[in-house]
Amino acid sequence: MNSSNYEPDLADLDLSAEEQERLADSQRPLWEVIAASLRADILEARYTPGAPLPSETALSARYSVSRPTVRDAVKALVGEGLVSVVRGRGTFVRAIPDRHAILLGAWPRHDIADPEFIPTARQWGWTQLAAPHANDAEDQQIYSRSEFSAANRDIASTLGLRTGHTVFHRSSRWRHTTTGLIIGINSYTVPEIIPAPTPKQTVGEAFVHALTRQSFYETITSGRGPTTWETIVTARMPYADERDLMALSVGSPILIIRRILADKDGRPLEMTEIKADAERFETVYARENSTSDLPDGFDPNIHDPEQLVDKPDPEPTGRILFLL
Repeated sequence: MNSSNYEPDLADLDLSAEEQERLADSQRPLWEVIAASLRADILEARYTPGAPLPSETALSARYSVSRPTVRDAVKALVGEGLVSVVRGRGTFVRAIPDRHAILLGAWPRHDIADPEFIPTARQWGWTQLAAPHANDAEDQQIYSRSEFSAANRDIASTLGLRTGHTVFHRSSRWRHTTTGLIIGINSYTVPEIIPAPTPKQTVGEAFVHALTRQSFYETITSGRGPTTWETIVTARMPYADERDLMALSVGSPILIIRRILADKDGRPLEMTEIKADAERFETVYARENSTSDLPDGFDPNIHDPEQLVDKPDPEPTGRILFLL
């Protein structure tokens, strides 16, 4: 028998009784069984954050398997975000980072993609970063972008459009001055709700002219209320450009928060999106007002909570770094 290709049965592995019990499911591939053993060691703190795992050679000898089998097991743990591989040094247990929060559902609803939001963001402890683009000239730095672009399948589906439909896209990037954490902000607006241009105006010029008279949200909701809001929170692995823009480490998932503004018939008008490191951020929801806190005659099912003007605007505090 060629020993280099030999993979033993679980009964042949030199494991303790506890490990044998843990690995009792002999129907799984050996790399999966080894990954389960190492995962349990990490979660039970046998390997602490920052500590190295044994080398491929040591793990291969421990489990009596080939190094490619060990490599497959480690690859699975990297994909789960439990370990990271440093070329030339080894495999290390990833540290558990401090987690911060983004508060959802707080009033008033800020248009966080609007340049007028910049002073508020700075007051909250955020600094705007340049948002590089492939078409930028060398050494050119642009901090806020506004453009008409084609919606990809994901954005189009959320706004109820066909893929490739034109949307008005605003984007920016921010770093928290204390923690160094980075978030990306995007806003996508259905172009059909933009004020119609005069014969001498382009669509963009008509929109800019409308915004000189009232705020962005007032412009796109005029005559379409009462409006409603819906927030969707998901997570996935980042694309390469997202990982670079947000300085994410390999294996870190991305948190995606989408707040959708809809008209009285439930049709989406605009979507504001925050992208953040899912290992460093989580979401919390604003505490609802009890009926005893509401003024006489105020019905939360009918009236806009923004009518509670006697209450100060909420601000980030403690582990809450941002409001949406």
